[in-house]
Amino acid sequence: MKPSTIQMLSSAGLSAASLFIPNLARNEFGSTNAEIGIIVASYNASVFLSSYFFGRASDVYGRRFILISGLLLSSIACAIQIFATNTLSLIMVRIFVGICAGMFPSALIAYVYESGKKIGKFSAYGSLGFGLGVFVAGVIGVYYEIFLASAALLAASFALSLYLPFGKQSLHKVPLFPLAVIKRNLPVCFSVMLRHIGANMIWVTYPIFLEDLGADPLFIGAIYAVNSIGQFVFMQFLDRYGSTKLVIAGFVLSAVTFPSYTLATVYWQIIPAQILLASAWSCLYVGSLKYVMERNEEKGTSAGMLQSFLSISAIIGAALGGVVSFKFGYHGSMYLATMLAISGLVMFVATNRMKPPAKD
Repeated sequence: MKPSTIQMLSSAGLSAASLFIPNLARNEFGSTNAEIGIIVASYNASVFLSSYFFGRASDVYGRRFILISGLLLSSIACAIQIFATNTLSLIMVRIFVGICAGMFPSALIAYVYESGKKIGKFSAYGSLGFGLGVFVAGVIGVYYEIFLASAALLAASFALSLYLPFGKQSLHKVPLFPLAVIKRNLPVCFSVMLRHIGANMIWVTYPIFLEDLGADPLFIGAIYAVNSIGQFVFMQFLDRYGSTKLVIAGFVLSAVTFPSYTLATVYWQIIPAQILLASAWSCLYVGSLKYVMERNEEKGTSAGMLQSFLSISAIIGAALGGVVSFKFGYHGSMYLATMLAISGLVMFVATNRMKPPAKD
C-alpha cells in the first residue's frame, strides 16, 4: 500500500501545483500567451531532462536515495512557488519544480516492479492522485495556499518513503548514453510519443473547446475528473494482459477516441469520449510501462526514458496544437491527432516484430 499511497500523494501534489499556473501568470503577473507557453514548455523540458538523468542515476546509485531526495526536493520546490513575483521568477521556479518532479517517478516505478507488485494497480493511484490534486486546487482556489497544500502532499509522500523496505539493492553500470537500452525501448517510446503529441495537441485548447460547446467551469472540472476516475477504474484490471496487447489496444482506442470529439455539438455529449479516452490511456500507459520493465535490467533508466518521451511530446504537442487549431480549428487538431495515433500503432507493430521476444 505504501508505494501506491506515495504515488497518489505525489501525483496529487504535482497536479495541484500545476493546475492554475497559466491563470497565475496571466492574472497576477500579466504574462502573455506566448510567455505562458514558455512557462509550460520550460517545466516540461526540465522534467524531460530530469527523468532521463535521474532514471539512470537510480540504476547506478540505488533507488532509495533518488526516490527520497526527489520527494523531499519536490516538496520544497512546490512551496518555493509562493515567492514567484513575475513571469521570469515563475519560469525559474517552475524549472526547479520540473527538475525535482522528474527525479523520483522512475525510481518508484522500478521499485514497485522489482518488489513484485502490480504495475497497473500502482499506476491507477497516480491517476487517482491527479484527480485528487485538481479537486484540492479547485476547492482551495488561492494560489499560495494551493502551493503550500501541494508541498504538504509531497512532504507526506516523502515521510512515507522513509519506511519503504529496500533491502540489498542491485546497482547497474549504465553509460551516459545507453545505446543498447535505447534500441530495446525505442519501438514503444517513439510510437507512444507520436500518439501523445497528438493528445497534447488537443489538450492545449481543450478547456476552450468545452467552453465553446457551452460548458461552465464546474462541468469542465468534472470532465477532467471523469478521465482520472476512469483511469483509476480501468487500470485496476489490466495487469492480467500482456504488454504488447495493451499497447496495441491503447493505440486503437486512441484512434477511435480523438475523432469522436468532433461529433459533439453540445458539451454533455463529450462524456462518452472522455470515458473512452480513459480506457485508451490506461491501456497504453500500463502496457508501455510493462513493456520496458519486462525487457530491461536497467529499469530505472528505461522508465526514465519513457517519462522523458512523454515530457518531450507535451512540449511538441502544445506548440503544434496551438498552430494547427489556429489554422484549422479544434477539429483540425483532433483529426491530426488521430493520424498520429494510427502512425504510432503502425510504427509500434512494425518495429516490435524486429525485436527479440520478451524474457517472460
